[in-house]
Amino acid sequence: MEAYPLRMRQRIIALYELGRQTAEIAEALGTCRSGTRRVRQRLRERGTLEPATRKRGRKCGMTEAHERRLRELVAADPDATREQLRDRLGVAADVRTIGRWLKRLGFVLKKSRCMPPSSSAPTSPNAARLGTGSSPTSTRTTSCSSTSPAPARA
Repeated sequence: MEAYPLRMRQRIIALYELGRQTAEIAEALGTCRSGTRRVRQRLRERGTLEPATRKRGRKCGMTEAHERRLRELVAADPDATREQLRDRLGVAADVRTIGRWLKRLGFVLKKSRCMPPSSSAPTSPNAARLGTGSSPTSTRTTSCSSTSPAPARA
């Protein structure tokens, strides 16, 4: 839920100062009772009507130096993998972290084909794609060592 705007908070406090009750103020301003009560409570506890800043989760480990170096690395070698970028940065971070840093810097992963698709032949026969028929190369004619019978002992 979003914080009430500063003007709304000021009106709530002004109505409390006029002696109004929480339920009356909430009904008049179209707010919930608990939110209305908390505005006065937070003013009393913190001394300000400004909404509290959110300080949750882990801090980003990317320093300004990392950011600058990462931008340089991507500019020098745009096809570098996240693993390569991590190694060149010299940080002990997971590749997913490097991916998040790249995303934060505005870089996107663009997959490009190594080769254009073949226009002369499909990659698999129609029968295999439809699940019908059988090709002689797809049926195993020999057995694996783990499934072959044990040799007879004399």
